[in-house]
Amino acid sequence: MKKSLLILMLLLTQIFAFAGDEVKMFSLYPVPLKTSRLSVKRNAQNAENSKIVKVELRNLIGKKLQSHDFENNTEEVVFEDMDSYPNGIYVVIALDAYGKIIETAKFIINK
Repeated sequence: MKKSLLILMLLLTQIFAFAGDEVKMFSLYPVPLKTSRLSVKRNAQNAENSKIVKVELRNLIGKKLQSHDFENNTEEVVFEDMDSYPNGIYVVIALDAYGKIIETAKFIINK
Protein backbone atom coordinates (compact mmCIF):
# COMPACT_ATOMS: atom_id res chain seq x y z
CA MET A 1 0.00 0.00 0.00
CA LYS A 2 2.77 2.45 0.95
CA LYS A 3 4.68 1.62 -2.22
CA SER A 4 1.60 2.28 -4.33
CA LEU A 5 1.05 5.63 -2.64
CA LEU A 6 4.70 6.60 -3.11
CA ILE A 7 4.60 5.75 -6.81
CA LEU A 8 1.31 7.62 -7.24
CA MET A 9 2.74 10.65 -5.48
CA LEU A 10 5.83 10.61 -7.69
CA LEU A 11 3.66 10.52 -10.80
CA LEU A 12 1.49 13.37 -9.53
CA THR A 13 4.57 15.40 -8.65
CA GLN A 14 5.84 15.04 -12.20
CA ILE A 15 2.47 16.03 -13.67
CA PHE A 16 2.24 19.15 -11.51
CA ALA A 17 5.87 20.05 -12.26
CA PHE A 18 4.83 20.69 -15.85
CA ALA A 19 1.79 22.72 -14.79
CA GLY A 20 3.64 25.69 -13.36
CA ASP A 21 6.94 27.43 -12.85
CA GLU A 22 7.27 26.63 -9.17
CA VAL A 23 10.68 26.94 -7.59
CA LYS A 24 11.88 23.66 -6.15
CA MET A 25 12.56 23.60 -2.40
CA PHE A 26 15.86 21.75 -2.80
CA SER A 27 18.44 20.85 -5.41
CA LEU A 28 20.45 17.68 -5.99
CA TYR A 29 23.97 17.58 -7.36
CA PRO A 30 25.83 16.17 -9.15
CA VAL A 31 23.13 14.68 -11.35
CA PRO A 32 23.41 12.18 -12.98
CA LEU A 33 25.43 10.78 -10.10
CA LYS A 34 28.79 9.23 -10.97
CA THR A 35 30.50 9.76 -7.60
CA SER A 36 30.07 8.40 -4.08
CA ARG A 37 28.43 11.57 -2.70
CA LEU A 38 25.06 13.16 -3.41
CA SER A 39 24.48 16.67 -2.05
CA VAL A 40 21.02 17.97 -1.19
CA LYS A 41 20.89 21.74 -0.86
CA ARG A 42 17.96 23.92 0.21
CA ASN A 43 17.13 26.61 -2.33
CA ALA A 44 17.33 30.06 -0.74
CA GLN A 45 14.62 31.66 -2.91
CA ASN A 46 11.75 30.00 -1.07
CA ALA A 47 10.83 30.85 2.55
CA GLU A 48 9.01 27.50 2.77
CA ASN A 49 12.35 25.68 2.67
CA SER A 50 12.70 25.92 6.44
CA LYS A 51 9.84 23.39 6.64
CA ILE A 52 12.21 20.67 5.43
CA VAL A 53 13.42 18.86 8.54
CA LYS A 54 14.46 15.53 7.02
CA VAL A 55 15.41 14.10 3.64
CA GLU A 56 15.29 10.43 2.74
CA LEU A 57 16.94 8.52 -0.06
CA ARG A 58 14.77 5.75 -1.49
CA ASN A 59 15.00 3.37 -4.39
CA LEU A 60 12.25 3.39 -6.99
CA ILE A 61 10.16 0.76 -5.21
CA GLY A 62 10.12 2.85 -2.03
CA LYS A 63 12.72 1.16 0.17
CA LYS A 64 14.44 3.70 2.44
CA LEU A 65 18.20 3.53 1.94
CA GLN A 66 19.43 6.54 3.96
CA SER A 67 18.07 9.58 5.78
CA HIS A 68 19.47 12.85 7.10
CA ASP A 69 18.05 15.55 9.34
CA PHE A 70 18.22 19.19 8.27
CA GLU A 71 19.09 21.38 11.23
CA ASN A 72 17.62 24.92 11.20
CA ASN A 73 20.87 26.58 10.16
CA THR A 74 22.00 23.80 7.79
CA GLU A 75 21.64 24.50 4.08
CA GLU A 76 23.09 21.24 2.77
CA VAL A 77 23.30 17.55 3.66
CA VAL A 78 25.33 14.87 1.91
CA PHE A 79 24.42 11.24 1.28
CA GLU A 80 27.66 9.19 1.46
CA ASP A 81 28.59 5.78 0.03
CA MET A 82 26.39 6.20 -3.02
CA ASP A 83 28.77 4.02 -5.02
CA SER A 84 27.43 1.00 -3.12
CA TYR A 85 24.08 1.28 -4.97
CA PRO A 86 23.56 -0.11 -8.47
CA ASN A 87 22.84 2.05 -11.50
CA GLY A 88 19.22 3.12 -11.69
CA ILE A 89 16.62 5.70 -10.68
CA TYR A 90 16.40 6.89 -7.07
CA VAL A 91 14.22 9.37 -5.18
CA VAL A 92 14.98 11.98 -2.53
CA ILE A 93 11.97 12.83 -0.37
CA ALA A 94 11.74 15.99 1.77
CA LEU A 95 9.68 15.66 4.96
CA ASP A 96 8.28 18.28 7.32
CA ALA A 97 8.22 18.10 11.15
CA TYR A 98 5.10 15.92 11.05
CA GLY A 99 6.60 13.39 8.63
CA LYS A 100 4.51 14.64 5.72
CA ILE A 101 6.12 14.47 2.27
CA ILE A 102 6.42 18.03 1.00
CA GLU A 103 8.54 17.50 -2.11
CA THR A 104 10.29 14.78 -4.09
CA ALA A 105 13.05 14.69 -6.69
CA LYS A 106 14.28 11.86 -8.88
CA PHE A 107 17.85 11.31 -10.03
CA ILE A 108 19.91 8.68 -11.82
CA ILE A 109 22.99 6.80 -10.69
CA ASN A 110 25.05 6.13 -13.80
CA LYS A 111 28.58 4.89 -13.03
